[in-house]
Amino acid sequence: MLAPKGCLAATEIAFFAPILCIGIFLLFRHGFGKKLGWLYIVLLSLLRLIGGSVTLYMNINNTFTSGLLETAAITSAIGTAPLLLALMGFLERINQNMEHEGLSTNLFRPLHLASLAALILAIIGGTDEAEGESVGRILIKVAAIIFLVIYLALVAITVRTGTLSRHVLSTEHILLRACILVLPILLIRIIYTVCASFANQGSVFYYQDVNVYISAFMQFLMEALTVSMFVFAGMLTPKMEKRSARVGSAEQLELGQQQEYEVVEERKHQKGKQQQRPGNQRPTNVWDYRPSKFIMNAINSRR
Repeated sequence: MLAPKGCLAATEIAFFAPILCIGIFLLFRHGFGKKLGWLYIVLLSLLRLIGGSVTLYMNINNTFTSGLLETAAITSAIGTAPLLLALMGFLERINQNMEHEGLSTNLFRPLHLASLAALILAIIGGTDEAEGESVGRILIKVAAIIFLVIYLALVAITVRTGTLSRHVLSTEHILLRACILVLPILLIRIIYTVCASFANQGSVFYYQDVNVYISAFMQFLMEALTVSMFVFAGMLTPKMEKRSARVGSAEQLELGQQQEYEVVEERKHQKGKQQQRPGNQRPTNVWDYRPSKFIMNAINSRR
């Protein structure tokens, strides 16, 4: 019979295996751009499948080597980054389509770079953990603090975007609601990351021996809820079409229509003037065929 950690690992595999397939479908449907966020859903699914498989293998075979423990610790530590990057990508997509009310891409770029930096620090910290407490643990703590700061920044962006929801495309309202709903869920996941990064040996949050029930609630359940909301929103949100050069703003379009109207009116006026010229009138009786009448018509037509 499997131990509680083995059961949790099997549950992770059972959940993230179909999520990986759905994530790949959404990735091809919406595109591979980093702004779309679906790539990070696939990345998180792969990490959880790898970590769950390693943990399940250790529990079944009762083999706990340093390499397997290190792999399980790394895949667990870097699970926060894909969630934040996915949320960031969806918010960037929503703001990009909000015309002049949306936030600039330049605001998201430093947050994206900071997330990648924290991800690298978490990987290096998990790798160096076996070599020394002073190296790996410090890097993991720094990564956790960066994740917390990024989360707070994304909360501010989400709140600001929600207050301007009237400018959001109607096709992306579901995606915006998903971004709002995952904020409290992600908060619990971030708290778990910070506690696991700063906990000492003997604590229920110690990274090498986290309490299985705490891990099931604060890590797996929060990730499952977040990913489920994003996937549900992704299935209902249409693909973002690439925008070509715009014809112009509403004012420019109205000005163009006014100019077109003036041109048409001017042409009508000129046509009316031509019809009013006596030289352009057709003969109506026999007297109009006089030579003098033909001469006058010829002179008027040359004017």
